[in-house]
Amino acid sequence: MKVNKHLLVFAILISFLFIKGFAQENISVVPYPKGIKLNNGHLNISNGFKIGYVKKELAPIAELMSADFYTLFEITSKVKKGKGIILLDYDTRLKEEEYSLVINRKNVFIKGGSHKAVIMGVTSLLQLGKQQGQGVHFPLVSIKDYPSSSYRGFMLDVARQWHNIATVKQVIDLCRWYKIKYMQFHLTDDQSFTFPSTAYPKLASPDRHYTLDELKDLVAYAEARGVTIIPEFDAPGHTQAMRKAMPELFGESKLGVINLADERVYKAMETIMEEMMAVFHTSPYFHIGADEAWLGEFEKRDETKAYIKKKGFDNAHDIYLDFMVQMHAIVKKNSKKTLIWESFAGDGSRKVKIPKDIIVFAWETAYQRPESLLKNGYTIINASWKPTYVTPGFRWNPDYIYKWNLHRWENHWNATPSYHNPIQLEESEPILGGQMCSWEMSEEQQIPSIHQRVPAISEVFWNGNNKSSYEDYYKRYEKTDVGYNRLIFPVTIVKQGFTEPNYEGIYYNKENKFGDVASLTFTPSLPNTKITYTLDDKMPTEDSEQLPSILKIDKDFKAKLGVFDKKGNRVGYKLVNYQLSPILPIVKGNTLALRDTVISRPNVEFIGNATLTLKLLKNDAEIRYTLDGSKPTLSSKLYTKMITVDKPQVVKAICFFKGEPIGLMYQARFIKKDFEKNVTTGKKVTSPENRNSPIYGMSKAVDGFVDKDAFWDSQGDPSGIMVDLEKPTPIKKIELFTYWDGQRYYQYDIELSLDGKNWTKVVDQSANKEKATEQGYISQFTEQKARYVRVNMLYNSANPSMHIIELRAY
Repeated sequence: MKVNKHLLVFAILISFLFIKGFAQENISVVPYPKGIKLNNGHLNISNGFKIGYVKKELAPIAELMSADFYTLFEITSKVKKGKGIILLDYDTRLKEEEYSLVINRKNVFIKGGSHKAVIMGVTSLLQLGKQQGQGVHFPLVSIKDYPSSSYRGFMLDVARQWHNIATVKQVIDLCRWYKIKYMQFHLTDDQSFTFPSTAYPKLASPDRHYTLDELKDLVAYAEARGVTIIPEFDAPGHTQAMRKAMPELFGESKLGVINLADERVYKAMETIMEEMMAVFHTSPYFHIGADEAWLGEFEKRDETKAYIKKKGFDNAHDIYLDFMVQMHAIVKKNSKKTLIWESFAGDGSRKVKIPKDIIVFAWETAYQRPESLLKNGYTIINASWKPTYVTPGFRWNPDYIYKWNLHRWENHWNATPSYHNPIQLEESEPILGGQMCSWEMSEEQQIPSIHQRVPAISEVFWNGNNKSSYEDYYKRYEKTDVGYNRLIFPVTIVKQGFTEPNYEGIYYNKENKFGDVASLTFTPSLPNTKITYTLDDKMPTEDSEQLPSILKIDKDFKAKLGVFDKKGNRVGYKLVNYQLSPILPIVKGNTLALRDTVISRPNVEFIGNATLTLKLLKNDAEIRYTLDGSKPTLSSKLYTKMITVDKPQVVKAICFFKGEPIGLMYQARFIKKDFEKNVTTGKKVTSPENRNSPIYGMSKAVDGFVDKDAFWDSQGDPSGIMVDLEKPTPIKKIELFTYWDGQRYYQYDIELSLDGKNWTKVVDQSANKEKATEQGYISQFTEQKARYVRVNMLYNSANPSMHIIELRAY
């Protein structure tokens, strides 16, 4: 029989596309497995199926899986040692964090190289399940998977903003769901001391601390889900709560750090640390904090000066470094490894060296760059401020996080090296792993802000640069996110009257804003369950007031909801905060995408003019507004028409109903950008011949904007830039904008050329001592044609670096 080769190739291609499409539709695992083989067909599991296990220590995993099957799919199961439709086992041939998952037409086999690896296999299975009728469908698949990074962390700050244990458990559930190995627990800070020390009970902040039983239960809860909690005791800075509670030992409040010149403090630290280690006994690490220690007041004290002399140190900074060394010794004595924030330069000082077996979280790049830490022999973990930090002021979108990599450092703060020129190391550099950090987030913001960011960064930690497209990832995430939310709160909520009910982005609670009257329908996903709620910030119980199935609201509604089964067990928990927001702003004009959005201070950057329309959503109400940043009152200007904004100003608006202010106030800072297109705008910019100027960031010098936060930085050596205008262009005026702070001045010269070889100097500011300002340095000269403009930066009176904010030519 003769076969048509073209038809055969076509058939194979169609088959491949079908299988690939089937895989994308069914393999909803996040992070995506490294090794996967998909077969045709599916396995259906229904009520009463058996979960078996080989070793008795796997029984708790089987029990947890059984409970999750019921919560996720309403499917009951039996757990018993021996064979079952699902069988759990170890496989010594697999690596410690490697698991295999095989689903055929009759059975599911999950094996792992360790206890936690088996848990990861179970999680992948749960993510794959799809409820259909009275059963659950699973694709027939073989998976062999393991992480690229050994350290995959998430940090939860409960010292700045108090969190109930129920919310902390939901964070642990999120870590488990997306295979985050460690949850660092930031237990102490200036605001509160949340650990219940038995030796020093006065340290525990009233109404803002946990009990030992709660913490021990939390450790067990996390371990059962394959998550290890790492305690953090942040000192000697970030210790205001300690000093307020026990000034007689740790020093008075204004000291800035605990009293490092008092030997009793070191003994107390050891006692508390060992108490923490006893509770968090499963952690191989202990985090000693040690960042942002202000020594100004401390170094003035006579006691400090005497301690410096006694120890043979050079200064108070040596005491600070020695504190790290002593805390590290305590950690090592207890057979754990020390973690620390990037907080020292080099490898210490002349008198005090920081041990090389301390593991450093490289987060800000202000104290020391990551490549410097590596050069100095330290193991590092990437906790780059941008985009791994989640804060009330800054949060980056999941797509930005997903496209980031573990060898990159960025920052939002313009005083750090990685702000202007992100640091990108080679893949060959040894990075232990990465961590996302959630700082200062309120309990109600926590889960809504991180449930979409943790999975994105988990893909980075798990698969490195071998990730699929963001579009493919997002399809998988949408399915796994439904599962996670059902695990922590098995209730379906339908909203009516909300302005953006399905919003997912950086602005927390935007999806919970309504303009006039709203209604919500709450339908429990599990039979024989009910929802109760509290309005007084207390945790709901089975006996709390029952939430109506349809809730109608016309004002703010903030509550804690609990889901309880017929036995009185809480099977779900959620904080809700529905806010009346009767003003819908509409901004038009030549606006700019913000470089970094400060959520707590909404900005609108624009060129030329912008218009602001305030749409009123509340019936029978009115809007009053101001343009000077003051809070509107009933006597403020009545909004009747669109507002034209042609200069920098702060707009605030409030809705008034029956003479009373209601709902959220609208406010935004409008920032007019200095933009001017000229002959250099957008042109190719390079380093002058025989110069070692950093190329990255040079385009900022010719982007048309005079933006103090966006400039080219030579990073140390006198150098410059060269702009190719693409064709001979007549020039008679040049404006150079350098960084200004009211103090510094720059010296430079500017040359023109037609061929890039022969140059004519047209500006000589080599003796300039005029301080730089936002108006820049302006030079006019006899018109001449040039294709190339070369700026030679010679001197900066403030520091060795050179900075060009903008170069304009006319």
